[in-house]
Amino acid sequence: MHFDDTARRRLRYLTRRGLLELDILLTRFVETEFDSLTDSELAVLAEILDLPDQEFLALVNGKEAAPPAFVPLLDKIRQAA
Repeated sequence: MHFDDTARRRLRYLTRRGLLELDILLTRFVETEFDSLTDSELAVLAEILDLPDQEFLALVNGKEAAPPAFVPLLDKIRQAA
């Protein structure tokens, strides 16, 4: 899948979450890493952003095991914090 400018803007918008903890993490991630993500990483990000906030936070915090496809991107999100 190819992410054009419109799709990238949509994903960037979807990083605004209801939980302050996720907002802080994702704001830093978007500022430092978003522009360098590949289309495959953006596809994984889209899947992650479809998760409910509590589930997403549990994956980022390592309280739940993440699917293997999510791990590299979750690591990038954690490192941006």
